Amino acid sequence: MTRRRPARALRPTRALQFAALAAAVASAACGAPGTANQPRGAETPRGAEAGAETPRPTQRGAVLGGERVKRAVAWPDASRTDALARLRYPAEIRERLDASPIPVLAPPELPDGVKATASLGAHWYALTVHGDGYLLHTHGSGEARVHPHVRTTEPTHPMRTDGGFLTRNEDIWSASWIEHGVAYSFEVECDRRVVAWCDDEAEILQRVESLVLVAAKGGAR
Repeated sequence: MTRRRPARALRPTRALQFAALAAAVASAACGAPGTANQPRGAETPRGAEAGAETPRPTQRGAVLGGERVKRAVAWPDASRTDALARLRYPAEIRERLDASPIPVLAPPELPDGVKATASLGAHWYALTVHGDGYLLHTHGSGEARVHPHVRTTEPTHPMRTDGGFLTRNEDIWSASWIEHGVAYSFEVECDRRVVAWCDDEAEILQRVESLVLVAAKGGAR
């Protein structure tokens, strides 16, 4: 004769069955359309039931700086061109500089045996004078790079029309300034064993001041 288990032994099993049933009901409720994986407190956007899209505000990219902009060039009158200085340069150099997109500043003298080279770009020119023991490089640019977060600084030296900056790095002098609305630079590289004024700051500044206009929107007319 088989002995029957006490009735109280069934209570844990029934409790588990009720727990499983409650979990199934909760799972079915969570899987209802429109509520799956929805965080607590989240609301369905208006119009979402009809398939409407929530409009997004138009966004613009951040300005990083460094963008190129064209400078407003204030062309000087061609009568200010130094005709004598122009004639000291070879005809092919004058012809090239006459096509410059910006006013051309250059050293006023070109001693015998000194070589000059010139090159042009869409917004710039470059003129290099090769002397005995030195090199003079003049560059002008009709473009600028915008850096809205960079503060302007005061010029380091009186220079040309409104002051400029003079630095020296590894025996190369570099002067930079704004004139005619154009950014100019003048670099001097020299050998102190050959050039007596190589270490003379005053001499370098004097050479910056001596630069003359040799081409202005078509050259001397």
